[in-house]
Amino acid sequence: MKDLRCALIGSGNVATHLGIALHRAGVRITCVYSRNGAHARTLAAKVHSKAVTKISGINEADVFLIAVKDDAISAIAKKLNVNDGIVLHTSGSVGIDVLKKFNQHGVLYPLQSLSVNRNIHLEDVPMCIEANDKSTLLSVSNIASVLSDFVYELDSHQRAAAHLAAVFANNFSNHMYHIADSILEEHDLPFDLVRPLILETAMKVLDHSPAASQTGPASRNDKHVISRHLASLKKNPALRKIYFDITKNIAAQKKKRKK
Repeated sequence: MKDLRCALIGSGNVATHLGIALHRAGVRITCVYSRNGAHARTLAAKVHSKAVTKISGINEADVFLIAVKDDAISAIAKKLNVNDGIVLHTSGSVGIDVLKKFNQHGVLYPLQSLSVNRNIHLEDVPMCIEANDKSTLLSVSNIASVLSDFVYELDSHQRAAAHLAAVFANNFSNHMYHIADSILEEHDLPFDLVRPLILETAMKVLDHSPAASQTGPASRNDKHVISRHLASLKKNPALRKIYFDITKNIAAQKKKRKK
């Protein structure tokens, strides 16, 4: 990858992790683009590149990696003028067609929650790839393989499904942790009480299916406990509804599996 040149379009979480990993793999980052000059300069310094704040300032490169918010990809694509090179975006929910004006285009989607202040081992992160033709796909696969040991070829429909699953597995579960934290805080209890439980639940699904790992009052159909929980939430209708709906869904899924 020493001869590969990459223009990094974006300076957020995904751009930072991918940019640093590519730089460490020997890829030359020709520039870092962001409308926020301070952010662009911060990332550019980490990858020994230069910061630009105008799309017209993006250098010639072999790969143009668009790592921005989903809603901004289309606008970037419309303004970006590329004669040669592969244009990629990194979104799980945006289709490949948003880049169809480019001769060579595709997707490099890391299926992981990435934060600038967290050290992530990208070699363990699934890289979901797609491209408009076989030749481009091979190039994208080579780039993905430098970053990760787990590369999956998914079309836009499959990638959208994977992204939806990730929202349930990550974003929604994290929100449940937030709700749990709020309930504990309300009763002057530390979140440390449930950290071991969270860890055990996560570890369990590494070896067993989520369905087989399901426990709790809804799974046991413990109506007395469920009633007490619902009663304790009567002053918070929103949380009560969440509890009721999820309990109902767990019970329904268990009943369905028994058939």
